[in-house]
Amino acid sequence: KKSCLIFIQHYTLFFFLISLTESIFRSSCEMVSKSTNEKLKQGIAVRFHGEEGMGQGVVREWFDILSNEIINPDYALFTQSADGTTFQPNSNSSVNPDHLNYFRFAGQILGLALYHRQLVNIYFTRSFYKHILGIPVNYQDVSSIDPEYAKNLQWILDNDISDLGLELTFSVETDVFGAMEEVPIKPGGTSILVTQGNKAEYVQLVTELRMTRAIQPQINAFLHGFHTFIPPSLIQLFDEYELELLLSGMPEIDVQDWYKNTEYTSGYDPQDPVIQWFWKVVNSLTQEERVLLLQFVTGSSRVPHGGFAYLMGGSGLQKFTIAAVPYTSNLLPTSSTCINMLKLPEYPCQELLKDRLLVALHCGSYGYTMA
Repeated sequence: KKSCLIFIQHYTLFFFLISLTESIFRSSCEMVSKSTNEKLKQGIAVRFHGEEGMGQGVVREWFDILSNEIINPDYALFTQSADGTTFQPNSNSSVNPDHLNYFRFAGQILGLALYHRQLVNIYFTRSFYKHILGIPVNYQDVSSIDPEYAKNLQWILDNDISDLGLELTFSVETDVFGAMEEVPIKPGGTSILVTQGNKAEYVQLVTELRMTRAIQPQINAFLHGFHTFIPPSLIQLFDEYELELLLSGMPEIDVQDWYKNTEYTSGYDPQDPVIQWFWKVVNSLTQEERVLLLQFVTGSSRVPHGGFAYLMGGSGLQKFTIAAVPYTSNLLPTSSTCINMLKLPEYPCQELLKDRLLVALHCGSYGYTMA
């Protein structure tokens, strides 16, 4: 592993800290913790030990290396999500006794990258971006860590559970120091039955337990570091998709690969005029708009290694799918991110299809179908 010299630029002076023996991750953590926030905001210059280069290219390399180290499984900070392209805080990160210090450092690095307009080579789950922004998670976010569980929650919401005899209560079974225990998700939850009337509350509380409460210390430590450089009031101007692009940049999307690895259902086929219009519209979109479309349908802006053929869904490999929806006036496209499905109304012309699609992408349509 490389070791490096990091100079914190302050006006015309350089304040430097040196490490030749530790890994870049640990030595950088120590250097950043010893410096002041004011110096770090002034500027950073990096020189790798044994190399002559300095300048912004080397700084970019430093952020890139730290990005890979943050998700290095040796530190047990983050785990890979079900889609294979994004990362989520590890609920068992306490196996590393320094995990909360390292989460704070990870937050500082991402905050510094954003402050100095540097990109990081890491993508997080949609729910973690929501945690950074202070946006509540919802049941769809569970699919990133447990697709089958997310499908079960979806089923509860979509069906009348009044006479099914499920006997669910506001509690979950969880591992407590090696033993399975029933833990309430609200006061007195073990004796409160889930009914048709309160099932939405149940789904939301279960989601918050899985996606937030289980990793609350890790989230808090990360945000402590992140907010050192980026105040909540500033970052909350963005949504989770915009934050991903701000931190990690815009990935390249191969439209031909996308087209070749798309499936159709509910009456659509590749020769359908609406489908042909759709792909003409996709080809006319800007790269940013294509990323927004991919995010809208799959929940991530990242294409898996190997291309669209390797998109993951709730039950394994799941290609990008376009389903037909009967058209009514002003109807927007919607999506089911658990199964990578775009629900595309049968628009009467290409111009209207493009208009409604762009409204959905730029304004969002989760939970809504009219605009």
